[in-house]
Amino acid sequence: MLNDGDLEQIRAQRWEEDPDFRGKKILLRLGLFDKRYRLAQRNDGVCIFQDADKLCRIHKRFGYDAKPHVCRMAPLQLVPLENIAYVTLRRYCPSAAADLGRSLKKQLDELRELLKRSGEEPLPSRPPKLTRRHPRPWNDVAAFNDSLSRLILDGRFPLVRRLAHGLQLCNLLDECKLRQFKGQRLVELLSMLEISAIEDSAAFFLERVPPKRQAGKLFRQTVLEYLRLHPDFTGERSWRERRRLILAAFRFGRGTGAIPRFRLPFPAATFQSQERPLGPLAETVLKPFDSYFQTAVVSWRYAMLKRSSWSMVESFWDLSLSYSVGMWVLRLACTGREPNADDAIRVVMMLDRGQTHAPLAGYRHRLRVRALAHNDQLARLAAWYAR
Repeated sequence: MLNDGDLEQIRAQRWEEDPDFRGKKILLRLGLFDKRYRLAQRNDGVCIFQDADKLCRIHKRFGYDAKPHVCRMAPLQLVPLENIAYVTLRRYCPSAAADLGRSLKKQLDELRELLKRSGEEPLPSRPPKLTRRHPRPWNDVAAFNDSLSRLILDGRFPLVRRLAHGLQLCNLLDECKLRQFKGQRLVELLSMLEISAIEDSAAFFLERVPPKRQAGKLFRQTVLEYLRLHPDFTGERSWRERRRLILAAFRFGRGTGAIPRFRLPFPAATFQSQERPLGPLAETVLKPFDSYFQTAVVSWRYAMLKRSSWSMVESFWDLSLSYSVGMWVLRLACTGREPNADDAIRVVMMLDRGQTHAPLAGYRHRLRVRALAHNDQLARLAAWYAR
């Protein structure tokens, strides 16, 4: 999100006079009645100012201090809550996705100085709804995220099991009549639901079954949205490209035959081959996924990034769906060979881009997520594609 100083600076740079930007929107409003803005993105989810050499045009033309404060902070990001703000890593950056570079602790002083110079103090945020039907104050919402964090950080289980536990917690809570459960009573309810979530999730792994037909179609539609965010995707703006995308959407909806190459340097594969088990994955392959999903929950990033109308439960449903997408794309990237750490890092970069990609935060995708959450299809997807 851009502050007033960022907006004034971007407008003073007069990018609309640049031939490469004529007729293009540089700034996008966050909502119809929202006065806040962000920088526009290309179809592949990359900032409109990223040049062909993957460098920032603003930086190249006007220098580092001319960039918006969020760009100067990157890949660090603030996640403001009620009276505190978490600092987290955005993993669209390959070094961040690989957990390289200096630790967050060593960068805090620089971040504070940057915020001081930019005048950008993190403002308190409104609490997201707990479920669609239950808006709650910060203490109740925080109690839910504490329960979810305990499940996701539980090292006794592999990541896919922990995500399934989180899904079951969300499903159980979504079914509860919460009117009488507030404060300490909600905390006690969540403690009981955590135990039930762990016990109930075991069934998905005793006998792994593929998602139902309609769920599979909705899932592949989501995969198609994410593939355009993969760092190896090379898109173009043309009618030919639009036609190619329409044909790809038809093929992904049908889910049979060869997978469209879709401007990605992946081996030829079929939709049927994507249902094969991956087998045990090396620790180096699992680690980027583990770090990404744990950080997303503990830092509240999954619930607070650009989804002001989504409830906590819906946001976690969507986060778990992205795990299944990641496993599907990992299969595609390593068709005919064993996946390696670089494959995993590039998939995590794609997933991170999806968290702030407008089509994956809109109403249409929200309906997809809700539909997949019914009848436990999200847990079935996770268990199936983690094989």
